[in-house]
Amino acid sequence: MSLSDKNNMKKNKPLKIALIGPYPPPYGGISIHIQRLKEQLEKRGCECIVYNLEGQGELPEKNVIHIKNLKKWLPKYFFFAKEAVIHYHNYGWQMSVIIGLMGLLGKKTVISIHGDDLNDSLEEGSWFRKQIIKFAIKHTSFIIADNEKIENLILSLGVKQQKVANIPGFIPPTVKEDDYKKVPQHVWDFIREHEPVISANAFRIRFYNGVDLYGLDMIVELIARLKNRYPKLGIVFCLPSIGEEEYFDKLNQEIRERDLNEHILFITEPLDPVYPIWQESDIFVRPTVTDGDALSVREALYLKTPVVTSDACPRPRGVILFKNRDIDSFTKRVEEVLNNYTQFKREAEAIAADSGFNKILDIYNKLARADEEVTE
Repeated sequence: MSLSDKNNMKKNKPLKIALIGPYPPPYGGISIHIQRLKEQLEKRGCECIVYNLEGQGELPEKNVIHIKNLKKWLPKYFFFAKEAVIHYHNYGWQMSVIIGLMGLLGKKTVISIHGDDLNDSLEEGSWFRKQIIKFAIKHTSFIIADNEKIENLILSLGVKQQKVANIPGFIPPTVKEDDYKKVPQHVWDFIREHEPVISANAFRIRFYNGVDLYGLDMIVELIARLKNRYPKLGIVFCLPSIGEEEYFDKLNQEIRERDLNEHILFITEPLDPVYPIWQESDIFVRPTVTDGDALSVREALYLKTPVVTSDACPRPRGVILFKNRDIDSFTKRVEEVLNNYTQFKREAEAIAADSGFNKILDIYNKLARADEEVTE
């Protein structure tokens, strides 16, 4: 039995945790992380409430509150939150500041930093913004960084080492046979009719410094370069929320003009779950121009699928890296895997998955215990 389990058993009341951030649908890395974190916490006997800031929930779900009016909800929650630990998954500096400042009221707060949003807010913001971010971050009970780069950024703000941890956001899926039946039949038909099959995904189309964040343009160019050598090549791209409709239309026009239609399938409907597609693919690719600790990358590795990804940020052990935004490097690395597939598949099968759940639960327990010691 882990330390976390023993700590929970000692309590007469279940540990109450608030998770604040996006919740499926749509299905992105952070929203799936929160969904799985909630599931695992409840399995351990914790009482977990999710405050879904995207507010897109169509069906009611136990202990998931869809926030339709953030400005109305936030002041009340700031002063009257009841949970023992409040865990915010950041995708905006303003909310990070507000959650951090709740520490001044004695609240036990945790902020998970995903991707480069905080770094960009500091670099691009005014002197006042930088100071308020630093002040709030320092008053947050604990900061979870997706990778070493983010951890170093937090430490550079003057946060003490004991209040920061580099914990990958990956929590493995519970693989179920029924999950494969949830994937639409036309997707399985496409996979069956193509070889090799490459998969990729994006939460929604976005631009970063004027560049396609998820590299859909590079995917299209990759197909064009490989289709003659691999005439049955197929790419499945999961895009549950399109976002930039005009850009997406232009990409599809380019795909038609270059006669690439039969080689790519865009799935623009939310899929729950999506991991069966990664497992049935020959390669998973992640040509992002910037990134956090991408859940889909770790998920594909967990499912023993070789992963080719940009070197835009620190990546987990076992991926095959290519130079960021370099289509020649991208194509070369994909071809290298395809030409030596048995070797790369064997290497993927030897990689051990690393779940961050127990480390996160230990943080919750320590914060809750510290609060109880103060009140006793």
